[in-house]
Amino acid sequence: MINKKLSSTSDLWWEKYQKDILHTGLDTECGTVVGLSEGLLEYKSINGKLIPVRTNKEGTLPKEAYEACASKYCNYPELNKFVFGEMPRNWLCGVTKSAFIGHASNEQIRRTGASGGILSAVLIHLLNTNKISGVICLKMDEHKPWKAVPHIAKTKEQIIASAGSVYSATPTNTILKSLKNEEGHLAYIGLPDQVAAIRKLQKMEHPTVKNIKYVFGPYTGTQMSFEAIKSFLRSHNIKNEEDISSLKYRAGEWPGHLEIQLKDGKTLKAEKFHYNYLIPFFITSSSLQVPDFTNELTDLSVGDAWSPALEKQRGGYSVILARKPETKNLLLNMQKQDLLTLKQISIEEALNMHGHMLDFKKRGSFIRNSWKKVSPEYGYRPVGITKGRITIEWCLWAFFFIGKQRFSRWIIEHLPISIIGPAFNTLRKGWKYISKPTKRKGLRNQEFTVL
Repeated sequence: MINKKLSSTSDLWWEKYQKDILHTGLDTECGTVVGLSEGLLEYKSINGKLIPVRTNKEGTLPKEAYEACASKYCNYPELNKFVFGEMPRNWLCGVTKSAFIGHASNEQIRRTGASGGILSAVLIHLLNTNKISGVICLKMDEHKPWKAVPHIAKTKEQIIASAGSVYSATPTNTILKSLKNEEGHLAYIGLPDQVAAIRKLQKMEHPTVKNIKYVFGPYTGTQMSFEAIKSFLRSHNIKNEEDISSLKYRAGEWPGHLEIQLKDGKTLKAEKFHYNYLIPFFITSSSLQVPDFTNELTDLSVGDAWSPALEKQRGGYSVILARKPETKNLLLNMQKQDLLTLKQISIEEALNMHGHMLDFKKRGSFIRNSWKKVSPEYGYRPVGITKGRITIEWCLWAFFFIGKQRFSRWIIEHLPISIIGPAFNTLRKGWKYISKPTKRKGLRNQEFTVL
């Protein structure tokens, strides 16, 4: 159900937003429309999805709130020219000057991050050298510790406290409403759709983003709604998220585990690859829609460095893509100061670490979007996708469709995680093995056409 309430006067851009984005199911919950609405909109959770609805405030939605949204219209070729002055040579990863494997040299920073603590180390260095005065990022709410909220971290301690991944959809760009009066340069951390909206606003020279000097972000594959956490709680006979005193999505030794501490002193845990059993049941529509896996419009993007050798070493390793000469130099200077431990690798090696997800995004998302009544417009698309690859996508569609059903969710909530976690991990590995020949075939040589 979507709120169709309009203000007493004609509200052109709110009507267009509803017609083009909300009613078509394309909204990615990035927060931009609410952040730029001047208090006219707020988010309401409806069936596990965050939906912008009207508040009681009178007025009309600014044109920029509609135009900055990257959910339906996000011309990647144009934005690449604006941000980097060039088009990608490789559309799988976007414009990339250098690729690295590495981690923060400081062990505390390294181990508080989701993988190698690279972003935390870079942000702390920028803060210490007065390159920035703060970082727009997420933190867990002090009063609702199960909920992530956007804020501006202005100290090393606040940056460290904000480290780590958040796997529940969180509309970071709602913070735009409070950025006009900020002083000094800021760094921004966001997901691909959120970053795209920031770049659109920078292209528009909007005052809310005038102080954003650096744009960083994580690789982003699949994400779940907060309903996944609520389901996990119910499987442990916990009925209310308000029983949570602390929530960490990637706690402990890399690759980490879900860790939920309850107010009664109990702790619930699940290994990362076991907790992932919830993905088919609570995956967000934006995960299936957005074709950007490596956060292509950032200055610097970071992901887990998946390789058997590194995974055996533990500790935490990141794969890093520097997209501008300035960010490459920043990394190398930090390495000279022993702030980062880095090894330069080829772009091909970096891509090999995430072939499965690159295919899921760079071919799968375009297939899935072509099935929609209204498709998002990204300004480019892959060509020559085989019937075999489309068949693979139909199998995934069926899997996700079944996962959305109430009876499916009820069943997994009544199975012990000690059974369903390992079973899902085995199924995941089996599926990757079976589908790999089709999903990887031609991926590295996949051609794209600019529209």
